[in-house]
Amino acid sequence: MKKYLLSLAVLMMGTALFTACGDDDDDSAPQRKAVDVSEGLFIVGSGNTRSNIDGNLTYINYANGTSTLNAFQKANGISLGKTANFALIYGEKLYIAVDGENTIWVCNKKTLVQERRINTMEVIGETAGVSPRSIAPYDGKIYVSCYGAGNTSTVAAIDTVDYKLQATYTTGSHSDGVAVVGDKLFVADSDYGNGSASVTVIDLKAGSVQTIKHADITNPMQVAAVGNYAYVLDYGTYTSDWSQQLGAGVRRVAADGTVTRLVDGTAMAVDNNRIYTVYAPFGGDGTHYYIYDINSGQKTEWEPEGIFSPAAIAVDPVTGDIFIVSYNANPDTGYPAYNLPTYVNQYSKDLTFKQRFDCGVGPISLVFNTGVKYE
Repeated sequence: MKKYLLSLAVLMMGTALFTACGDDDDDSAPQRKAVDVSEGLFIVGSGNTRSNIDGNLTYINYANGTSTLNAFQKANGISLGKTANFALIYGEKLYIAVDGENTIWVCNKKTLVQERRINTMEVIGETAGVSPRSIAPYDGKIYVSCYGAGNTSTVAAIDTVDYKLQATYTTGSHSDGVAVVGDKLFVADSDYGNGSASVTVIDLKAGSVQTIKHADITNPMQVAAVGNYAYVLDYGTYTSDWSQQLGAGVRRVAADGTVTRLVDGTAMAVDNNRIYTVYAPFGGDGTHYYIYDINSGQKTEWEPEGIFSPAAIAVDPVTGDIFIVSYNANPDTGYPAYNLPTYVNQYSKDLTFKQRFDCGVGPISLVFNTGVKYE
């Protein structure tokens, strides 16, 4: 197996409430405070093409402690389609990229009722719009990476009101994860592990595009933004007989092309202070879990309770709780059951196990239902 398709996508949006005081202000009027809140977690499952299982969406509701499997299908009466890949919340909408259907579903994030089905081949182009992989938001638009049908890929800007194409950018080969750092979009060009990987940086104000090539950028898949840097999960390389995965981990990438190795990992979750990784390289000696402090550079290891075979990891940007999704064991073979439902464990910020929830087949992407309330 050349690679696992993970993608971890997480979005936290916050606003501030400012008030001005004057001589005529009513000092007795109540002052409302903006508070970031997190209400739950969406888990996208890719399904399993070999077993003819479509993609799925699970929702975990914090308030009542429940897990709803096949939530999209229950809300809409139809399937997500083959090989769902990524989800993003932007404003009041949930966007779900479905690679195998060349589709982005646009749903109300509260009801999950679909408001639009974007056919990426129709909107972006018959060649450029093939296989949408990841999505990032910026200035009223979503930026969608697509594998495309050739040796180069495309990132397309689509308006979130009329869903029309606003711009396209040519990137490297097999572009996957995307994230916005300031006014720049970082794109992981994996080249599907074939040796010509890169990170594309698109200046969203100027429209310019630059390509970062580096010895430590070999198979980038996922991108997260913290401060002035992009944090890129790179799957590394493989031995000539494909029996062992080497060098997988997180790289810090700056807009000037500087690349720094930080911590081993084959799955990644990032908040404003920490990077959490699962390190389970193909052909390796087991599974390790690391926490990297972004500010101090200190790395620690921990052992989460109750994980059989990790598939994905995410950290709630508001509560700091960590979620690790795991395959169950196949009852006949004892190996991970890739065509059966999975589960996710929730841990507090201090790494204490809290609870377990059921989720769907082929978990691949997690996004938290965050927002702002006023008190």
